[in-house]
Amino acid sequence: MGSTSSRSSPRIMRGFTLIELLIVFTLLVTLSAMLAPLMLPSPTRTLHVAASNIATSLRETRRQAQADQMRRRFLIDTETGRFGIEGSASWRALPEDVEAALTTARSLITGDSGGGIDFFPDGSSTGGRVYLKIAEQSLKVDIEWLTGRIRVQEDEP
Repeated sequence: MGSTSSRSSPRIMRGFTLIELLIVFTLLVTLSAMLAPLMLPSPTRTLHVAASNIATSLRETRRQAQADQMRRRFLIDTETGRFGIEGSASWRALPEDVEAALTTARSLITGDSGGGIDFFPDGSSTGGRVYLKIAEQSLKVDIEWLTGRIRVQEDEP
């Protein structure tokens, strides 16, 4: 008959050492310090996102003009901050703190605060510029008339 010993084998302690915990804590603090500015809203980031949204909508207007082989018009209301493609139900809005201004052909100005930019089947456009401003920072979205090229640039004061 075998007898069982009431003695148990030595216990192995499992866990983390103080050094390991300090290393992990240091890494977490460092990552938090690096990622926090990316997560917090900033006027610069807001302005760049707004300009990117305007440029995307302009490019989509140009793409539709080329695909459908007919003139398409990008419209923006600088008072309300709403913009989109004429005849489309999906309009977008600028963030509340972003101010907009439009430079376009006189014939494309609609009312006191709106206007448009036409794109043609060959990719060209009537040209123009959308200015965006928040606090002391500003960007401009340029639309070249001959090529229809769209660029976002810093606006020099």
